[in-house]
Amino acid sequence: MPNKQYSAPLWRDAINGYLSYLRASGQRPESVKTRSRQLVRLSLDLADVRPEAVTSVALLEWFESKSWAVETRRSARDAVRLFYEWMQLTGRREDNPAGILPRVRRSSPSPHPCPDAVIRDALRTAKPDVRLMIRLAAECGLRRNEIAQTSAADVLDGGDGYSLIVHGKGGKQRIVPMPDDLALEVIAYDGPCFPGRFGGAVEASYVGKRVGAALPKGFSCHSLRHRYATRLYAETRDILLVSKMLGHTKVETTQAYVALPSVGLQETMRAISVV
Repeated sequence: MPNKQYSAPLWRDAINGYLSYLRASGQRPESVKTRSRQLVRLSLDLADVRPEAVTSVALLEWFESKSWAVETRRSARDAVRLFYEWMQLTGRREDNPAGILPRVRRSSPSPHPCPDAVIRDALRTAKPDVRLMIRLAAECGLRRNEIAQTSAADVLDGGDGYSLIVHGKGGKQRIVPMPDDLALEVIAYDGPCFPGRFGGAVEASYVGKRVGAALPKGFSCHSLRHRYATRLYAETRDILLVSKMLGHTKVETTQAYVALPSVGLQETMRAISVV
């Protein structure tokens, strides 16, 4: 099967128009790609019907037929609903048939930090570029897309230590501290750390695949971020700080990243005891 799929002919004009609208509104290329994949999947499943003629019942049956994970289901619902909002906005439809799709409750995944021993084993055998990817995730808490965009120009020398400008979701930037040796390694690139073959940065999926291949089954870039969050919270006990360093807008999201440390809990329990 080819890596890239194209929308069904009856849907192509509408989907291309919507994607142009997203780009014009300043959506990040990665976000536009995600919406494109979701809508292409919908168009191929409902290829015999024009998007202007799709019924609420057809969308509900399509939604029900999928055995997606919760977050995938939430994202797909948002994609279809916003696509049809645009169809209404541009006069292509008078109604929004996606309004019938039920809300999907956000999942509460358990923290899954990658153990330091596993990380050290991976660093010993990984190639230099993958080593850097792993360290940026595990020691700075970067997402895949943020790792891909890392450049020497993003390193700041504050005199008492180095920090990194992180290019986060929605074009938002944040600054995180970084170990001196890691900062010097990034600076040595004298430009983008992970340039793409045809210009720009590599895609987030490329980073994910390289890091995933270097780690044992069950661990990923995301589990490295969980490790960063867990270790940072263990040192600071400040969930707001951890949330800021991860680039989260809600502390509730951060709580799913932090495995509460057991260190010190016995002392705490002894202090709580009344006998």
